Amino acid sequence: MHSRHSWFPKRSSGPCAVDKLERAVDDIRRKWVPDGRLGVFDVTLLPKMIDVTTTSPDARDALRRLAGESGLLEKVVLLPQDVTAGAGIVTAALAPLLSEPRVSAPRVSDALHGEPLDVLDEREGWLRVRASDGYIAWINAGYVATGPTDWSEDWQERATARSLSADIVTANGRRRLPTGARVALRRGVVELADGQRGAVAAGSVRREQELRVEARHLALTELAQKWYAGAPYLWGGRTEWGIDCSGLVQALFGARGIALPRDSDQQFAQGREIPMAPDGQGYEAGDLLFFAERGRVSHVALWAGAGRIVHSALSRGGVGSDHLYGDEPRMRRLRESMVGVRRL
Repeated sequence: MHSRHSWFPKRSSGPCAVDKLERAVDDIRRKWVPDGRLGVFDVTLLPKMIDVTTTSPDARDALRRLAGESGLLEKVVLLPQDVTAGAGIVTAALAPLLSEPRVSAPRVSDALHGEPLDVLDEREGWLRVRASDGYIAWINAGYVATGPTDWSEDWQERATARSLSADIVTANGRRRLPTGARVALRRGVVELADGQRGAVAAGSVRREQELRVEARHLALTELAQKWYAGAPYLWGGRTEWGIDCSGLVQALFGARGIALPRDSDQQFAQGREIPMAPDGQGYEAGDLLFFAERGRVSHVALWAGAGRIVHSALSRGGVGSDHLYGDEPRMRRLRESMVGVRRL
């Protein structure tokens, strides 16, 4: 998956801002908040004012200077600001992260049960949050519990176990959790992020340390097939209930304790470059193969060896293995769009 985020200064219904001012604002954005997935840079140019919300102190200071030099008033909000709680923990099994605070907004990622979030902003039942991979998006407040930072840190210290498609039976009923969800485990009792306790009825709950040992002993492509085979493709998805290409890669490396960025174009900057070969010679199992669309990286796959890749693709309906050098039209198109190989 890659982001479709872009930024343009919003103009008011009054007189248009001069092009010079717009260029200056965009220069500040490119310097201090170049990736809208990892930082906030919301700007409205009004006839006599610059209205800004940002997560970057440097961008704030630069915009204030620009406003002064341009003879404009400035209203600048530095996030986080005026939030009732600085931290959140996902209490739902799965929570979609959206590009805007509305139900119909595009999904950009997922937050899993038990995962911590930094709360940056609040708006009528919605929270703007930063996920553990740095991704900034909106989540409905109904999916999370909020509290102070030390409360979240205490949960993170205790929640050292992970679900593997686990069903947990509690006093209030059965709870199904996706692979990767965080829970606390003590003497066989599972504690959920909302404080409920229960026992595993199906699937399993394993300590993170144990899973890392297993993940390091299995090839990443084997792990992908074991945990995610047949999972449907879902833009922004991160679980066996729906996952996209970069979500799959992020989850697999995360199981080994290797943190990767969320999207394929961000992952393309990780590791070291491996020379591309028309027959895959020199590639090792677990190498990441990247593909571009309209000049931008838009897909990532894992090299499995013998010409095969494992990936999550809409063209095949989800997670599975394909022969990269096969004669199918979709594989020919994929080969033609390949732009690089990286090894972590």
